[in-house]
Amino acid sequence: MRKNKLFAPFLTLVAVAISLFLMLKWGYKRIDMLWTLLVILIVFYVIGSLIQKRVNKFVEANEALLKEQEELEGAVIEKEATNEEDLDNSEAGEEAGGGLPPLTGAMPEGERADIS
Repeated sequence: MRKNKLFAPFLTLVAVAISLFLMLKWGYKRIDMLWTLLVILIVFYVIGSLIQKRVNKFVEANEALLKEQEELEGAVIEKEATNEEDLDNSEAGEEAGGGLPPLTGAMPEGERADIS
């Protein structure tokens, strides 16, 4: 169960508890207290439901963006892995089929090394 599913009932419960405490403190009559609590219950449940819907839309939008971002990152990682495999294959081909000569430290003919 999602945690934000219980937002509206929790908000309603808190609002009714606070208003009941205040009405008992101020000495409301029981019939007035019941009607007031009924109105508060309905109003805060509607407000909580609207807030809950907005929060759910926000969370779903963020989840969709995160999922899209993960897919893009996965594609980049796959592309990088493919490039590395191509480099590995090309290096193996150069070793077997020519390419640059190995580095031996010897100078080509006709060139001098300027060592100071």
